Amino acid sequence: MRQMRKPGKEVYVIILTLLIPVILICGCSENIPVQKEPVVQRTELNIPVIADTVIYDVVVKNPEPDNQWTEESLRNLNREAFVDLIFNAIYRKELVPYDHFTSKALSVDEISGLENDPVFSRDNIGRIQFVEEWYFDEENLRMEKRVNSITLGYEIFDFDGNLRGYKPAFMVKLN
Repeated sequence: MRQMRKPGKEVYVIILTLLIPVILICGCSENIPVQKEPVVQRTELNIPVIADTVIYDVVVKNPEPDNQWTEESLRNLNREAFVDLIFNAIYRKELVPYDHFTSKALSVDEISGLENDPVFSRDNIGRIQFVEEWYFDEENLRMEKRVNSITLGYEIFDFDGNLRGYKPAFMVKLN
């Protein structure tokens, strides 16, 4: 039997000489991501629905007047007028208030009772929870939102006058 001879250094040099350019060419090619068409629900007008339900809270009364960021964020908000508009629409029976937790309709008398509660004050409405739908108009590259309901939340304080949190007063459906 014949013994096989080990390849010489020349073979390794040839292999590396051929392999290195191939590795460099493959490594330097531009990776262009594949553009895939998003699968989204669309409205009757063929506008994509980005989110059919988004729920978030917005602080509408600065609990810390020294907090300049929040003060700046709220500088153009007329909170008192907005709260009064909601209450007035309820008293005129143009909006129906609902219990935030049970979704049971509340009467005008129940809202009046809330306003007579010493713990409650319209001035203490400090947070609003929004329930919205979000749409993106691809043609005009515009985002649109539709507010379906809002819940007014009022401040709750401890015995020392420190803000403990917020309690929902009621929810109103807007659409």
